[in-house]
Amino acid sequence: MTSFENYYLQCPCCKSWLTGKQAKSDSINQSLLYSDGMIISDLQPISQQKIVLCPACAAFFWRHEQTIEKDEAVLQGFHAYPWSSWHLFGCNLLSNAGRKALIKHYWYVLEKIRPLEEKQEIVIRKSLLWAYNDLYRDALSFSIKDVYNDKFSLQSWLNLRLFHKKNRLFFEAEQAEFQKNLLQLIALTEKTPEPDAAELAELYREAGDFKKAAELIETIDRRTHFINSLIKHIQKGERLVFKVAG
Repeated sequence: MTSFENYYLQCPCCKSWLTGKQAKSDSINQSLLYSDGMIISDLQPISQQKIVLCPACAAFFWRHEQTIEKDEAVLQGFHAYPWSSWHLFGCNLLSNAGRKALIKHYWYVLEKIRPLEEKQEIVIRKSLLWAYNDLYRDALSFSIKDVYNDKFSLQSWLNLRLFHKKNRLFFEAEQAEFQKNLLQLIALTEKTPEPDAAELAELYREAGDFKKAAELIETIDRRTHFINSLIKHIQKGERLVFKVAG
């Protein structure tokens, strides 16, 4: 079983305490790396959530520092909101409705937070890209073979298939918004001082611009496993995110 360590955040607006948890690095059983940069360890995204909606006052704030478990004494006599109330805005990603709600939350953040620095907008739009890709990301990790290998019962496999089918239908219906976010993310990434060619190639591939993606790959001298996998997907004209390792 994965063990976790606690940390604490304080809302700068209402001063409420929020408690969080993160997996201990020495207890990770499996890590998955995807082409869009998402890393998942033991079913939890390894990257920290950068923006938080306070469950007490509904104000957004950016995470700059976190108060570690050693400061727990500070919390004595105070209520601390649980991780489930603010992590990913409280959305339950085990439900179709929760995954849709997370996407709506990121769009809301982009509309409501002003002023918004370019670095902050990149963070939110990348998180939004991950949320869209999460609609089908874990569908890549199971197949009918899992039933024969006793990983799932037939009924469980059918339920998972229905779950992912509903998410995929929503993903297809959101293509215009998905593309809008992706193109703006590309534009912002290209404006950074030293944009990563591989990252840009992946973004262009997901946007369907395989010619531009291939041109960017040609500027990269190294040939890693990720780069080789990316080249194959570009040549096949495949837009969907793929698992790189794990």
